[in-house]
Amino acid sequence: MSVDFRDTITIGAPATVAGEIMKAVQEWPSWTASVSRVERPGTGPLAVGETVVVEQPKLRPATWTVTKVDAHGFEWASASVPGVRNVGGHWAIDNGDGTCTAELTLSFAGPLARVITLFYSKLIRAYIRMEAEGLRTAAEARAQER
Repeated sequence: MSVDFRDTITIGAPATVAGEIMKAVQEWPSWTASVSRVERPGTGPLAVGETVVVEQPKLRPATWTVTKVDAHGFEWASASVPGVRNVGGHWAIDNGDGTCTAELTLSFAGPLARVITLFYSKLIRAYIRMEAEGLRTAAEARAQER
């Protein structure tokens, strides 16, 4: 059984622009208050198999491993909390009119998933919303620069 969180937001920028911003994970603290620090040992494009440590306010650092990546986003997984496996998705879907819809997902699976989400669901929803709003602002600003 899993517990899933999802947020979508329409962005006035192409999906490739939103995808670039999402995949530049080391830059997240500059556009979302939900992430305080990112440690990415790799350089260049985000790649499958790469591990990234993400620190967020009020939470323990989490190590994420990239499992999928393409021009419009990526997915990664973490097992930083014993008894819980997380999968986070960050995707931009092209709307065909120069805009895109970003879809941010976070699922919790494992024997302690229900307990963890019971205590943290309000914070999880707030952080996903912060990320969506910050992404929209960053992507629209970058699209204006081009």
